[in-house]
Amino acid sequence: MHTKATKRLKPQFTVAYISKWARVVSNLYASFAIFVTGCIVVVLLTQGMFHTTNVTVLTQDTWTTRYQSCRLSASGFTACDPADVAVTGNAPWTSIGLQLAAEIDLQNATAYVTTCSLISAISDTQSVGKLFLVVGETSFPSCNPVGPQVVTGMAVVDTVGTTDFPDGAFLVSLFSDAKAIQPASVRETNGNMVPVTASGTKTIVTTDGARVPADWNQSNYMTSLNSLNRIFLMRVFVVNHFLDMSSAVKSMQGYSVGKKTGFITTVGVANSHKVDNYFFLFVFQITLCVVTLLMLTNDFTITFEGLRGLLRNKPVLTYDLLASLERRKVLLLALVASFCFSPLYIDVIRFTYHIKGYTYWSVLLIMISLSLTLSWIAILTCIVQWLPVPAAWRNKPICYSAPFFVYFHSIVFVLTEAAQRRGAKSSANFWGYAPSTLRLNFDGTNVISGAFKLDGATPAIYTLMPDIAIIFVLAWFGSITTYKALTGNIVLDTTWTAQNEFLKQLTLPQWVTALDLDKTNTIAIGTKLYCRPSLIVLFGFCTVHEDIKYRLGDDAHLNVSNNASSHIDGVESTSSVALSGIATRGKITTQSHHPGQTSKPPPHEETYYMVISIYGLVATTIPWIRRIYQTKIFGEIYQNKFTQVKSITHINKSLNYVYSRGDCCN
Repeated sequence: MHTKATKRLKPQFTVAYISKWARVVSNLYASFAIFVTGCIVVVLLTQGMFHTTNVTVLTQDTWTTRYQSCRLSASGFTACDPADVAVTGNAPWTSIGLQLAAEIDLQNATAYVTTCSLISAISDTQSVGKLFLVVGETSFPSCNPVGPQVVTGMAVVDTVGTTDFPDGAFLVSLFSDAKAIQPASVRETNGNMVPVTASGTKTIVTTDGARVPADWNQSNYMTSLNSLNRIFLMRVFVVNHFLDMSSAVKSMQGYSVGKKTGFITTVGVANSHKVDNYFFLFVFQITLCVVTLLMLTNDFTITFEGLRGLLRNKPVLTYDLLASLERRKVLLLALVASFCFSPLYIDVIRFTYHIKGYTYWSVLLIMISLSLTLSWIAILTCIVQWLPVPAAWRNKPICYSAPFFVYFHSIVFVLTEAAQRRGAKSSANFWGYAPSTLRLNFDGTNVISGAFKLDGATPAIYTLMPDIAIIFVLAWFGSITTYKALTGNIVLDTTWTAQNEFLKQLTLPQWVTALDLDKTNTIAIGTKLYCRPSLIVLFGFCTVHEDIKYRLGDDAHLNVSNNASSHIDGVESTSSVALSGIATRGKITTQSHHPGQTSKPPPHEETYYMVISIYGLVATTIPWIRRIYQTKIFGEIYQNKFTQVKSITHINKSLNYVYSRGDCCN
């Protein structure tokens, strides 16, 4: 009994087979990265990529007790501990006492003021902090009450920097039980409404003691980050509020409540950021992603055909998309533009890291890595290649492995930052990257408290640059070494391309290249060198032919004589129309591989392959697009011979075309 001709052969796990899988996976990953970029931008927009507000509740059980020594009368503070006075200095402290007495409406009575603090370390050398003042009518109130605690007022003291006070001033946010409550709310990014009171007042106190009234929602912790340019400036600010905690009484161990108003409150801060002109940025980013994905659909078509062939263990055409970017300048520049906004996005993620930013931190690191590595490839391709070449170096470019360069940098960069816990540390030290102008002095330690220089904070990309630079150098030299290990060469001799009619029509790389242009990757028959279909695709072209009824089978492949040169990845299929070629009188002919086959396919010589730009593949194979736009034909391959056609020749819109792996050509 004969074995069925359709029986699938088991794959042989050779270097060639594994290399083909690597190229297919690499191409799929590149397409996936662009798709994910667009998705992340959409997701982050809905979660507040360009504008967020999130309230942090500073419950009293997190406060630290300082001193219970201050008395407050209509003339201000008396008998305060010197350490409390030193927090701001004599003149500001005196003004704060006068403002507190005026707001609480003290006339002849004396009130008791307890000072509390909340200090958080953001690095080994820096901390951020606030000073709280809790006012009681008959005794010193507690910073950490158990159960309800009656108070007549509450204040928070930190610092602020504005255009009127560029060197910093003190900001006093004050709740007075003597004033009627004015309900208000703060809307968070997730839609949650946080109840607050608008009856609180704010006063800016200068370092010499002058007092300037401010709006009830006056912000501090104001800074900006110029991650891209000043058009898309990221602005960050924080607003102190006195929250309505009546709905959370059961979950609190203790709380403060106004004697007259019955208002249960504590301090909360609304952390906000906003990116200038963010709508334009969003539209531009999404448009770029869509355009890039549309261009990549052509590559995905070829890659999918290769993947399907590999799964069936059949001869396939595979190529390195990243290496081909050298010949695909439009796609390359679109990719660079798609990733170039990542420095801004990573600053947004750093600011919102404690909410959901940690989910996207590593993805943003990959985007930054791709932005830099692809930018370098673009510089080599669009600038360096066009520099004059000395005669001695002509047609002798230095070679590197583009996939190794890109993937090594991305993987090592992400792992390096993860090992250092860069995301969490960078987020915790966010305010440490903004140069402060005025700080609170807690027992001899100057603590960051909200006043910063107006020229902004250091963007995250600058803090990452040392690691990026080191890994970049390693990746670049590693890519050259990898190419040397795979091929045995670093300097490539491309003079042989003058013997091939297809390659003679193209501009060849000079200084440096990732294209696999080694002479050993051709098919040599006599004195002729035949270009493989994979090289045609690598140069940004592909082949199609008319969708006729009788096409050749799918299970034949190219055979070359033993003295023909071999590809470093093994022999690939050179015809998508299922040919088996043998060298006969300097011409590649075909024979069938169908045992018992009774019907003959059309002669191979009757098949015309049209060489078109890879950008036009999908447009050529989809009828309704083809009727609107006809792709220009670069040339034809007939009987393994390439012929360039006139520049005005286009695909016939009335005919149907299918993608083909094509044929080798001379």
